[in-house]
Amino acid sequence: MLFLGHFQLLLQTEFSKEECFVGSPNPVMVKNTVQSFDDRIEEMDMKYRKVLGNLAANFAGSTLKVKSRYFHRLVLLTGNAFHARTIGDFATWLVCGAAAREEHVKHAPHVRDAMWGSLRRADSYTELHYYSNICRLFRFKDGQEMYVKFKLRPFDKKFGEDNGKVEPMGILPPETGAIPRDESDKRPLLFLSDDFQRRVNSPDRVRYVLQLQMRPVPDDEIARETALDCTKPWDEAEFPHFDVGEITIDQVLTKEESNDLEFNPFLRCAEVDVIRASSCNQSASMDHGRSVVYAICQHLRNKKPLPEAWRTFLDQSDVKVDLSGCPMAATLEKNVSKEVTLARPWYVTLWLVSAQPFLQIFLPYFLIGVIIVAPMNFIFYLNKIHKTQMHFLLPFFWLFSGILAGLLCVLSKWILVGRKKEGKIEPIWSARIFMDTTWQAIRTLVGEYFMEMASGSFLFNVWMKLMGSEIAWDRGVYVDSMGAVLNPELVELEEYGSVGREALLFGHIYEVRGAS
Repeated sequence: MLFLGHFQLLLQTEFSKEECFVGSPNPVMVKNTVQSFDDRIEEMDMKYRKVLGNLAANFAGSTLKVKSRYFHRLVLLTGNAFHARTIGDFATWLVCGAAAREEHVKHAPHVRDAMWGSLRRADSYTELHYYSNICRLFRFKDGQEMYVKFKLRPFDKKFGEDNGKVEPMGILPPETGAIPRDESDKRPLLFLSDDFQRRVNSPDRVRYVLQLQMRPVPDDEIARETALDCTKPWDEAEFPHFDVGEITIDQVLTKEESNDLEFNPFLRCAEVDVIRASSCNQSASMDHGRSVVYAICQHLRNKKPLPEAWRTFLDQSDVKVDLSGCPMAATLEKNVSKEVTLARPWYVTLWLVSAQPFLQIFLPYFLIGVIIVAPMNFIFYLNKIHKTQMHFLLPFFWLFSGILAGLLCVLSKWILVGRKKEGKIEPIWSARIFMDTTWQAIRTLVGEYFMEMASGSFLFNVWMKLMGSEIAWDRGVYVDSMGAVLNPELVELEEYGSVGREALLFGHIYEVRGAS
């Protein structure tokens, strides 16, 4: 069960107003654009990819079976430390047995403290303190950067940090992660959830105070790793928590609304950023790596198509994920050809070496010829009848025929190619690819004839818009490259966006796929 509320800021921050999202009195849903390229994965070393890929595949399999959100428990905890410093440590902890874990905490007693410290015997969720444990990076207008941790404390100060704390009863807590209830406790199993919902719907609502704990970013790499270590809380005396706002939860989300939300740490802004990691042995990998796993599991849980980068990421792991339980993901898998993509029958080869080159050469010039006949006859008419000098007429002829050629390119694009869809896979020798290469020949000729001269202008922006680009053509967008219209419907440019002359926005990749 999820809840909504509002956030009241108690102090002035140095974030830019245009970019920092603080809160809203209304329900807000945030969604990431699905991209085929994920820079988080690209910047990982091979070991990091392997460890995180196996972890993601395991959680993906569990998600498909039980639609769980187990991994999302790492958002806020009731303890001020987590038991794994890195994503590598977390993955190791999951696969090793109880004996290995107990041996580990003998040499790292703070990990044992973190495990027990996160458990509480509570009479109400509203009486507990919640910690992020994970660091984020704060950026200020003056260029200063600081590490920050978040905390929620009950609005009523009578509930201290140790409220409901459980005293250790062994080396480690039970593997279930829950303390057995007393036999005399006859309350319903879901009494905590019921109590929280009742309080949310009460006139007093549920209120928390948002606190921050900040420290400067150390210059030394070892010191940075120490600061980012989530298994050890920061010294409260040196880095005290301070209040920044009040959170009021006053609405219970429905199951459908809850499913549509994205629990993803990578939904961030420049001022409050995720700290990047390139190795699974870095402390920052805990937050950086989980953002990838969250996104993959969320897509599978909501039966959304997986981007190519994520499917490849799962395929390269040591864990076989059965995507048949996710119809949308399984559909993508079925698009893969069982034969080597470059193989082609004889008649396709004959077409490629004869008709296709002729078509790509003849059709563009034929269409351009058809387009310029009428304007050319018109200027000859003006020159002959009205004795208008040709050197006055030729610029107008070129401008008018160039605009007509641009419209011809637009019309050809929608007739021959249509609208390309993100994530679509086409065999390289298919009819759709033949039509696309023919249109590309038309586009190239139109560019050489007129449109390339118009790049950087308002006219070029309108031309891209007509071919399907999501472009703020009337709000300062500057495009100075024909390379931006290779796949125009896959291009999105917001206000004041700029594309330089040498830029190439492909929007597609070529892959060789074969049967295993």
